[in-house]
Amino acid sequence: MRKGLIRRTIRRARTSRPATVADTAGKRYRVIPADDPETAAYADPPRKWPRVTTLAATWALILALGTWIAPVFAASGNEENQDPRDQAATDAEGAAWSYLRYGSNEDLDRAEDALCDGASPEIPPSGLDAIRQSYADDLGGITRVDVEIGDPVPTGDGIALAGTVSYISEGTQRHEEFVVTVQEHDGTYCVSDANQPAAESPNPGGPSDPGIDPETLAAEFLTYIVGTRNLDDAGELQCSTYTGITPQELDGAIEAWSAEKGTATGFVSVDPAESPDSSTSTFAAEVTLDGDLNLETFDFEIAVEGDCVASLEGGDALMNAAD
Repeated sequence: MRKGLIRRTIRRARTSRPATVADTAGKRYRVIPADDPETAAYADPPRKWPRVTTLAATWALILALGTWIAPVFAASGNEENQDPRDQAATDAEGAAWSYLRYGSNEDLDRAEDALCDGASPEIPPSGLDAIRQSYADDLGGITRVDVEIGDPVPTGDGIALAGTVSYISEGTQRHEEFVVTVQEHDGTYCVSDANQPAAESPNPGGPSDPGIDPETLAAEFLTYIVGTRNLDDAGELQCSTYTGITPQELDGAIEAWSAEKGTATGFVSVDPAESPDSSTSTFAAEVTLDGDLNLETFDFEIAVEGDCVASLEGGDALMNAAD
């Protein structure tokens, strides 16, 4: 090195290259630093802390008001939010209907609510429920209960209304008649009594056992065949001297009708008819078959003698078609 000669070397700053990383497959990826100018354009905007504080305070106020107001709305329920079944009746028909309907439809609490304070009706809600249960046992269940109320009649004991309860099951139905007495208090009505009219005496020449209703027996016989299709139970109601269309023959005719016009649902209606002699009750009966797109009604005549079914005739349009 020569004396007095100073060699200066100026090195330029080298631009740093972005770091890279490699995965197990040998692929390399570019790592961009957080403060890289390229990512700065996509960075989160700067916080405006006064505005954040204001928004937080607003939400806190809304939540506080909601906590205070919500219970007020919940506690200030009006009639529109109440179950109409729990409201007092505003007319005599409504009070009588509610009592018979709820008592006959296993809603005994609401039937109790329809009673006047201190009322002890001859037929209480539990009595209505017992009547329903007896029909349910007899018919194999109740699918629907309908209630019809007659016109109000003022009496010395209050307002009397006749009511009919229909117990419907598998295409047949039974009916019970009631008389309901209603009282009015400050524009609302409640039930003070309910009873059933005295049963009519058996017709002369009818069954000797007054506990057996021949019309009910006739309806049950047909219902076992047409409604529930239970031929064994129908057979138990036949007299030993039974004549006419057998349960098996009627069932076969219904099967033939169903094969042609769609699976049939059967309904039965029985009306009193003239009795041919003093020991037999004869009834006109209608059997209605409801198929997929067809509805037909066939007329029969059924006779009851004592405590059994003596004969079944008619239904020619149905029976002849099955031959």
